[in-house]
Parts: sequence; C-alpha cells; structure tokens
Amino acid sequence: MLKLYNSYSNSLEEVELNKKQVKIYLCGPTVQSSPHLGHGRSAVVFDFLVRYLKYLEYKVIFVRNITDIDDKIIEKSFEENISYAELGTRVSKEFHNAYEELNCIDPDKEPKATEFIDHIIKYIKKLIENKFAYVTKSGVYYEISKFDDYLLLSGRTKDDVVSGTRVEIEEDKKNPEDFALWKFSQEDEPYWESPWGNGRPGWHIECSSMIEAILGKTIDIHCGGNDLIFPHHENEIAQSKGAYPNEKFVNYWLHNGMLNLSGKKMSKSEGNIKLLNDYINEFDGQVVRFFFLKSQYRSPQEFSLDLLKESESTLNNLIEFTKGVNPEPKNEKVLSIFEESMNEDLNTAKMLGDLFKLINEADALEEQKLKDLKSTIKFVFNVLGFELIKKDTNRKTKDELIEFFNEYDIKFGDIDQAVNEFINIRESLRKKKDFNSADKMRESILDIGISIEDGTYSGWSWKTS
Repeated sequence: MLKLYNSYSNSLEEVELNKKQVKIYLCGPTVQSSPHLGHGRSAVVFDFLVRYLKYLEYKVIFVRNITDIDDKIIEKSFEENISYAELGTRVSKEFHNAYEELNCIDPDKEPKATEFIDHIIKYIKKLIENKFAYVTKSGVYYEISKFDDYLLLSGRTKDDVVSGTRVEIEEDKKNPEDFALWKFSQEDEPYWESPWGNGRPGWHIECSSMIEAILGKTIDIHCGGNDLIFPHHENEIAQSKGAYPNEKFVNYWLHNGMLNLSGKKMSKSEGNIKLLNDYINEFDGQVVRFFFLKSQYRSPQEFSLDLLKESESTLNNLIEFTKGVNPEPKNEKVLSIFEESMNEDLNTAKMLGDLFKLINEADALEEQKLKDLKSTIKFVFNVLGFELIKKDTNRKTKDELIEFFNEYDIKFGDIDQAVNEFINIRESLRKKKDFNSADKMRESILDIGISIEDGTYSGWSWKTS
C-alpha cells in the first residue's frame, strides 16, 4: 500500500486514490531568473512520484504551472530594459531545456498565469462576495481574520506572520498579515483591466484559480518545495476555502526538502544559488537526476561538487553493470525492493542501498539469474526515468577523435574501445607511480569532453553533450 507523508496532517498516511483519475498539481517556476539546483530537485522528485503512480497503473492528470507575471519579474525586466513577456519567454525556455535534460515527464497541462486573468478576476469576485476580501486604494486583499483555519498547514502563529519578511506592508490594509489578491499597477507597469482598477494578480491567487479552472475544486496531491508552505500554500488554502467553504481543496500535501550547501539552505537570500543548467552541461542530466535519487525527497540534501562526481561514478558503474541487457521485470526480489521502498513515502535512498547490495553479491549468481537481475534493475531504473546508457557527444567529430587517440598510438574503432585502451595505458603509468604523466593524460582527454574516474573500477563519461 502506498504511503505518503501529508504535510497538512504531519503524518505518514496510506493514500486512497482513484485508479481512473489522480489529479496532481506541482507549483512550477516564477520565471524571473535561470533555474537553480533547487528547482531541479523539486521537478525530479515529483517526476519520480508521477512515474511510480503510472507504474502502479493509476491514470494521472499532472499539472505544473508557470508564474509569468509578478513583482520580481517586473523588477527584473526593468533592470534588463525588456518587457516582462520577453523575460518570461526566455527564462521559461531555460526551464524547459532543463526539464528535458533531466528527463522529466511533460505535464498534461502547463498553464501560465497571464492566460488565466479572466478566471482569476472571477475567483477574486467570489472571495469578495463571500466577504473574505476587500478593496482598498492599493489593491484587493484577503482578510485572514475571516478564515479560522489559517496557518494549520505551516503551524505558525499570526505573530509569526506579522514579523515575517514576506508580509506585504501597505498602509491601507485592515491587518498587516492580509495578502494581495489584485495589485493596482504603477506607472509603466503591465496591467489588465478589472472591476476594481487596472492591475495584476497577486502570486497566491494564480495557483488557486488555475487549479480550479483545470482540475476542479478538489485535487488529490499538491506538491512543491517546503519553502512554499508559508506563505504560498497557506494562502492557497485560505483562498480556496474562502471561495468554496464546503469543498476539500487538497487531499494530500507533499513537500520536498531543500538543498544545503555547507550546511546552509541553498537560496537567493543566502547568496549561494547554483545554476542548474551549468551542472547539466558539465555532468549531464542523468547524473544530476541520479544525485537527487540518492536522498529521500523530504530530507534536506547536502550538495557539493564531490557528491555530484560521486553520483556520476556510481551511475557509470550501474550503466556498466546493466550493459547489454533489455529492461524486463524478471527478478522478484528487485521488484519487491523497488515497490516496498517507493511505497514508504518514495524512499529512493533505501531502494538504492538495497539494490546495490544485490549488485555487490551478483558475482555468485549463475548466468541466467545474473542476467535476470541486470534486466530487472534496468527495468526499475527505466521506470524512474533513467536510460542507463552512456550518451554520445557531438562535441568532437570522428576525425578529431581519431586524431586525438593517434597521439597515444590507439587505433580508433569506436569510442568505448578507444577510451578503454586509453584507460589501460594510463593505469600502467599509475602502477609505475608515474602520476604526473597519468594526470596529464586525464587532463588531455578531459579537453575533448571525456572524464575518467579513478578507483577500483575505472569508468568514464562524457562531460558535455
């Protein structure tokens, strides 16, 4: 039975889902700047969820939004002297490229906030009619004192909200903690017409209205990073319950943990953001995806270059182990490990540890059982979105590769054969303790885009694609 940790109840729950329709909404990016590693983690870990539900034969409707208008986007567009739309289009493309390289499933719907302005306005009208919102000179605001269950998701107090850094300070609000549903635009800012005045939607109302428009009043699973619990998801609940008090907005709230760099949360406020596409370009999307697999999604995950290199080496070993077999569900032990781990709140870290125990003991297996083990491990990783193949490169032409390997008296037949001969030559130098020459060989092949990993198993991978 699939169990997931529901952030609303703060407990691990056996989920009850309709096989014929599972509605999932993931808070997507605000497209004011390039994606960072944290964006990558959220996209990948919930891609594991969608893929696993499909493996269990649930029919999933998966929606991931794009926030393409808000204060940060406007500020950034002014800085670059371009329109908010031009900035949003450019950054959205960067996110899409990253999702593709990480092999994330395309959502069934990917709504943009600016495409749902009419629906957002209707939603705000309903909140005003239900006396959960009011109009001032600066905009339309949600009055949180009218919603008794406010802050049940985050467990905060109203004092925490008032002292929080993200509270919008406007003199004409009834209460400091009230949040904007519609902001009247200043001079030169983009705007849309509304019954209350020209302006733009607040951040939180976008998701509530898009969820209702596409998925309905109640959804099964709402996902996002745990930095969105407050205020974003808290305010989504308030809006949705204010508009439809007799409906349950979300059945299960799932939140992934943050990435840490030297023990600190990776965030813009800490000034330690690492751009996602830089690491995808250097290590390949499969490696970055595998790095995220190594930690249970709710836990904080420590990031470093060494840990990414370790992931690359481990993935290459896995690729080597499963080389030459087709992905087929043959080994019941592997399938049991996979399902039991994933059913315990998507515990990919435990799954990985248990599967590598089987791999380490594989030498004792007879030929057919070994083949079945390899086929099933490849099958499981295919389910989770891993191709388990070394990716070729367009960086160097065949003639350039022939020329490079000729320098080491290696006749180029194909890339695997040539690199393996190169590794053998380099290993002989290392055995002679000629580490200087061995290091120079490693640096030279890195220049053509190939990385050599040292250790008991010497693997290699393309560094660029």
